[in-house]
Amino acid sequence: MPIFEFDCLKCQERFERLVGVGAGSGAKPTCPVCGSGDVKKRFSTFGVRSGGGGTETTSSASGCSSCSSSNCSTCH
Repeated sequence: MPIFEFDCLKCQERFERLVGVGAGSGAKPTCPVCGSGDVKKRFSTFGVRSGGGGTETTSSASGCSSCSSSNCSTCH
C-alpha cells in the first residue's frame, strides 16, 4: 500500500496515510488533529533502491532534469 502525504486546509496540519489500492480516487482521509475532511494530497518524493551495493537514492516525481545537484531541495 502506498503512503500519501496530505495537508489539512483548515488547520494546516501535514500528515501521512496508508491508502489501499481498492480505495477509490474520491476517498480522502480526515485530519488527525481537527477532523476536517478538507484535505489536499501533497506532491511527494520517493526512494528507490537499486539492485547494487544497497545505496538508496531519492528521486523527485517531477523529473527535474535541469538540476545538477544531487539534492533536489536546492532546486528552485
